[in-house]
Amino acid sequence: MRKHAVVPPFRALEPELGVTERLLRQGNPALTAVAGLLPDEQAAARRLNGILAEAGARPRLVGTGSAWRIVYVGTKREGELVEAAAGMAELVAVGGWRRVKHCEACDQVFCDRTSGCTRRWCVDHRR
Repeated sequence: MRKHAVVPPFRALEPELGVTERLLRQGNPALTAVAGLLPDEQAAARRLNGILAEAGARPRLVGTGSAWRIVYVGTKREGELVEAAAGMAELVAVGGWRRVKHCEACDQVFCDRTSGCTRRWCVDHRR
């Protein structure tokens, strides 16, 4: 009997996750700083929540022991960085920090949307 893998609902994270990936490809300093703190997930979450709070955005990433979830506070603000940070927070809540990776070829930060979390290269170095 073949086992079926559970595929995270990445399509539900659009368009925010698309903006996240574009800003990471462009080397956005705020988002790459979040990834730079990994593997310290608590520090990365604090930095990501700081971006969201500074922008006045509603979502916050909260650790719940072995997983992460999103809570909403305050009023909603708009902007590309807010959208990208919210997308990154949603990605972490769905798939964990292991979904935020560095390309093995160039060290560019990217979001791994593969079902098995097996991607190793950024868009420019994918085979």
